[in-house]
Formats: sequence, C-alpha cells, structure tokens
Amino acid sequence: MKKTYSIIFLSCGILLGGCANMWVKKGNKRFDAEAYSEAVTYYQKAIDKKQVPEAKVKLAQTYLKLNNSKKAEELFREAVTLPESEPINQFYFGKVLMQNRKYEEAGKAFREYAKSVPDDKLTQNMIAACDNWRKFEEGLDTCAYTFKKIETKGFASAYGASPFNFGFVFATESVAETKKATDKYTGQTYLDLYYFKKDPKAGSWSTPVWLTGGVNSEYHDAFATFTADGKTMYFTRSNEAKGKAKKNAKNEITLKILKASLIDNEWTNIEEFAYNNDDFSNAHPALSRDGKYLYFSSDRPGGFGATDLYVCTWDGSKWGEPVNLGATVNTAAREGYPWLSADNTLYFASEGHPGLGGLDVFKSKGSGNSWSAPENMKAPVNSSRDDFSYSIDDDGKFVNVSSSRNGNDNDLKGNDQMYEIFYKDPIVKTTVCVFKSDSVSRFAGAMVRVQNDATAEADSALTDSQGNVTFWLKGEADYTIRASSKKFFTNSINVSTKGKYCKDAIVTCDEGKKIYLDEADTTGTKEYNIGDIFYDFNKWDIRKDAEPNLDKLVKLLRDNPSFTVEMGSHTDCRGTDEYNQRLSENRAKAVVKYCTNRDIKAKRLRYKGYGESDPREKCVCEQCTDEQHQANRRTVFKVITDKPAAPAATPEKKK
Repeated sequence: MKKTYSIIFLSCGILLGGCANMWVKKGNKRFDAEAYSEAVTYYQKAIDKKQVPEAKVKLAQTYLKLNNSKKAEELFREAVTLPESEPINQFYFGKVLMQNRKYEEAGKAFREYAKSVPDDKLTQNMIAACDNWRKFEEGLDTCAYTFKKIETKGFASAYGASPFNFGFVFATESVAETKKATDKYTGQTYLDLYYFKKDPKAGSWSTPVWLTGGVNSEYHDAFATFTADGKTMYFTRSNEAKGKAKKNAKNEITLKILKASLIDNEWTNIEEFAYNNDDFSNAHPALSRDGKYLYFSSDRPGGFGATDLYVCTWDGSKWGEPVNLGATVNTAAREGYPWLSADNTLYFASEGHPGLGGLDVFKSKGSGNSWSAPENMKAPVNSSRDDFSYSIDDDGKFVNVSSSRNGNDNDLKGNDQMYEIFYKDPIVKTTVCVFKSDSVSRFAGAMVRVQNDATAEADSALTDSQGNVTFWLKGEADYTIRASSKKFFTNSINVSTKGKYCKDAIVTCDEGKKIYLDEADTTGTKEYNIGDIFYDFNKWDIRKDAEPNLDKLVKLLRDNPSFTVEMGSHTDCRGTDEYNQRLSENRAKAVVKYCTNRDIKAKRLRYKGYGESDPREKCVCEQCTDEQHQANRRTVFKVITDKPAAPAATPEKKK
C-alpha cells in the first residue's frame, strides 16, 4: 500500500511539474513576442501549479516591463536569492527599487550586480543615481510653480503631447470604431491621436477631438510633431499592411515614422519615412523649428543601447541619412521622446543617465553627434517613475510632461498621464535689519527703499519697532537696499535673488549684511574720519591700499546725494609749516579727484589743507610718539550742507 501511494504521489508530482513547465514555455513565448499582458497569466499558472523558480524570475521581469513596480519588487526580492537566478536580476531589482524610491537598497543591488560586470558604465550610472538621488529630487520649492494633472475628459491614459495650433496633439487609448484589437504588450486598447486646447480664461481643457483623415489606424498611432506652419505632421505608427499588423522575421511588430499633410482640415497623403525598416523601429519624431532637422528614436543596428536618438538633415528635397547623436547622449539603455525648444535645446527621456528612476527627462545642446553632457531636469519634471514627452512654451513658463508617477500598479489603464507645470515668477522673502551706529540698538522708523537695479522698480516701507522690514522680491534680479532717516547718513547694501526661491529667504540681520545708520552733523563742525589713507613720503598720489576706505566715502556720497562735503587733510608736526600746508592741500585735492573720477559731482566737494594746524593729539612735537604722529596724519570730511551746493573749483593737477 505504501508503495502504491508513493507511485500515485510521484505521478502527480510529475504531472504537476510537466504542467508547470508547459505554462512557463507558453509564458516565455509570449514574453519574447512582447505580449507581456498574456505572459503574466501563463507564469502565474506555472507558479500556482508548482513553485517553479524560472516562472518567478520571469514573472518579476514581466511586471518590470509592465511598470508594476510593487509586484516586481516582491517577486525580485525572492528571485535574486534563488540559485537559478542570473546576476542581471540584481540589476532589474535595483531598477524596481528605484521606482519605489528605495534608493539605498537599490544601490546595494546595483553594487552586487557590478561584481559580475565591474566596468559596465550603465551600472555605474545607476549607482551614482542612488548615491545622489536627493540632488535630483530637491528641484524647485513648491512656491515657484504649480503642478497638476491635465484632465482629459472621458479618457483614462493620455500622454505624448506635442504643441500644435495653440493646443496639443496627444495619444490615448482610442474610443473610436477603428480600434477593435488590443495591444498584447499592455492588454489595453491601441492608441489614437487626439487634439485639445486650454481655455486661458477658464483654465480648463476642451474635450479632446479625434484626428480625422487617415492618421488613426487599427493599431498604435502616437507621438506626433509638426512643421512651423502646422501643415505637415510626422507621427509614430505600428507596422501594418492592409489594416493588419505586420510582423518581421523575429515575430515582432516594429514602429514606423509616417508623414501626413493637412488638407481641408483632414490629415491625408500618408507617406512612410524613407528610413523605416521592418527589422527595427523608428519612433518619437521631433522636428526643429526651422524644419531642417528631424530627431527620432530607433533600435536600428549600430547603436549604443536598447534605443538611441538619431537625427536626419533636410537637404531641400529629401532627408539625409540618420546620424547617431553619440555616446554623450545615448547610453546602453533607452533614450527616446526627443523635443526641440525655440533655442534648439534638445529635451529627451533616458533611463541610462543618472536620475530618480525609470525614464527621466534631460536636456542637452549641440548638433550632429556632438552634444553637451545631458542635464537632469530634476523635480518637479522628474519622479521615480517614467517621465517623458517634455515640451515647454517659448516664454519658459508652461511645461507639458507625461508621467506614470501617480499610476495604479494593479491596473495599467490610466497609468500614463499628462501633467502641466506652470512656473511662477520666483519671489524671495527678504528681511532688512537696520541698526544704529552703536551696532546694538535697532533703528525703528527708518525708511527702507528697495530698487531693482535693472528695471528701477522700487518699493519702500518703514522699519518696525525691532528695526526690521520685510519685502517680497522678484527672483533672478539684483537689488539695492537703502535705509535713511532725518539727521542720519543714508546707507545701502546690495542683495541678489538670482538662483533663489521662496525657500531661500534673505535676511540682512547677519553680520556683514546689516545696515548701520550714523548720525549726520550738517553744521560743518564735526569731522568724520575716512580711515587710514597712507601716502608715500612727500607725495599725494592715492595708493592702492587707500582705495577701500575711499570707496566707502564714494558710496556714502552716492547714498546721500544732497550732502556737500569738505575734504580735509592733516599732517603731523614734522616739517615746516609751509611744506605741511602745501602737502595737506595736495592730498585733500587728490581725494576730491578720486571721488570725481567715480562720478561724484565736483560741485558737491570742497577741499582744504590744514597742515599741522589742528592736531588730534596735542603733544609737544619732539615728544610725540609714532602713534600720536600717525593719529595726526589723517584725512577727514565734514558735512557742510545737506542742500545742493555751488560749484567747487576743479582740483589742480599735480605738476
């Protein structure tokens, strides 16, 4: 009896194993044909029949293809521990973890895979992405933009928008009668091209309109681009013949680029792109504004990765041979979805350059096969999921980008959506702090004026009881901030909002940015020391080491344009009275000349040489210390009026 039971159990095991292997083979066949939605069913049946390691690995890979990152992570987490698992599954596991924002763990998976391919550049890019993900995610402060999904009435998914006729042409699962089949890749209806536009007053989007005239077929029609006059369209279509899908020798349905003309509001005269081929795909066409260059994505032989970006040049009658954009742009992974801005910046999507996960949008400038290093567009354009089909208006304010960031992993329908990003003029909170000259007391009631250096736009306000006042300044500009009050010298500082947003508040209360106001005696009796102004022996030339203090004087005169001042120069007691008088006058003249050379009007300036007649240190000359002599050698100024002054004599030139 025991032997009978053993035979029965053994037979059942063999049968179950055979069934499981049959489902795996069927799944592999569908996987190789890119019919991933069907492959899932077969692999799951194999797992249900028997825990087949190959089925788990392949099911994980299939969910990765379908962008179901949650299920893929769950399966890869087990698959990478199986003896049957190949090293590449660590790489796939890392990709899935990135999509789920588990960057530290993803980095470990990529490093594990790198042990088997230490020189693989793509893997090193992924490791760099995981190490630097915060740099890509920090992006702009949310106050600098608005971000929201574009509502396409009655359509689940909508993506691949291209600017056209004050609106966009985009792709979505068709509801038209032309689409009777479903895409075995996703299990969803094939795509059609639709048009809609935004009402600028209401802020809402119109109901999408199906493009007529023959551009929408039985299979995929998507990713369009238009000539500047709007009369010619290039778009992507599944390879077909006589209304049926056309497979190549590898049992693949490739993608082709087609051209259509707008005649009587119908898109007709459908023509094939000269470089289409049944053996590989051409997709995602993008025209330059002048129509001279056509960029597109292709998996044609000779590329760097899964799909590369290429460009063709129009010679006046036909498109030239495709030129690969080179290894700077293209990687060993996927590059696609190119778009050209008004300044010929190339925007494209890549999963091979360091980013946040999935496809990220990058930009580069160049031509032919010579391009600048791609720059990641960061958040909010990019996310940990697929982000692609980027376009921006000529003002640089409005962005349209497609993304799967808010998709439902368990339902591919509606996964990819269009989002609009509207960049606001950045504003920066700027708090100005005004102090009295004792550097401790806050100056309440001071008038603070902020002026844009480029546009002369200005705003003014009084400081509060704490000596503070706050302004909201436009970004990307330089400003002059002046504080003033009666009987005080006006003072100013310069600030810049370039590269700053509302999160980067400017506060001038920090040392080095404070504004100090000194009392101004306008009776002409109080001396204000300019600071150390050193001269060479028996000379009055302004030395380089004197310029910083004199520049402070120039700034004070600019901040206080109503003041007329007297420049006074003093010597020590050594030397004859006549010599010291002449020397001090020439030195005072030199200071006046320094100011007039910096656009301070001569009528605001007086000069006077005091020689040794008014020493600060009253000591017997022969007994004065070096420090006392130094204190007596000084250049000072007095405010003699705060009203416009009569013209002063032009300083004499030194002979």
